[in-house]
Amino acid sequence: MKNFWGYYDNGTFRVGCNGSTVYIYDQNNTELARFKELPYAYRAAFMPEKNIIAVKSTAGYLGFYDLDSLSLIKKITVTTIGAQDEGFSFSPDGKLFYNIEKPYTSTATELSIYETENFTKVKKLFSGNRKIVLNNIEFDDESDACFVIGSMRTNENSVCDNGFVGLLDEENECISDMIELTPIAYRLTATYKSWEQSGFTKRSAQLEHLMEYLKNITHTSLKEAYYH
Repeated sequence: MKNFWGYYDNGTFRVGCNGSTVYIYDQNNTELARFKELPYAYRAAFMPEKNIIAVKSTAGYLGFYDLDSLSLIKKITVTTIGAQDEGFSFSPDGKLFYNIEKPYTSTATELSIYETENFTKVKKLFSGNRKIVLNNIEFDDESDACFVIGSMRTNENSVCDNGFVGLLDEENECISDMIELTPIAYRLTATYKSWEQSGFTKRSAQLEHLMEYLKNITHTSLKEAYYH
């Protein structure tokens, strides 16, 4: 197998992302397809209970692929400014896809929610909020709660002052019950989540310099960081 940036296995298909190409394999590692619609595509996520995968490009694109038919379902241009490195996730029931985006500037984030029947955007949260900078999200399969990690600015013009983990409150468009994280706890937890989203590949770990401080990571999930 190639040395992929991102690698995923749902028990039926195996998917590898190397930036320029998304490779599809069966469980015998027989190559089935190569997709080249998305430049700088390094990370992906399988839809729960479906052979559908979402691929995120740091250049500002999303691609949704049906692996049963080996076809592109939809390509979405989120933005053309690039630097789209933040987290994403399907909801536990697979009906929604959540993507942290920076559509207007590399210093401001928002959370876009797409329905997965036609992959159209149905909601946009935190648009225009310059104090909250979102980094990653994580659903709890048991409760459907959505944990969010990010950082806060004391005012719109400052740098990010401190990290946090909290619960997404979609109805009120806020992060509830925020728990403040120390700078090192925020960095380690956020970096670990990014590595997890790559499929724990060695290549991604080397990029994030994770091997240097894995022994210092105490929280391997946002839920753990929240309840610690």
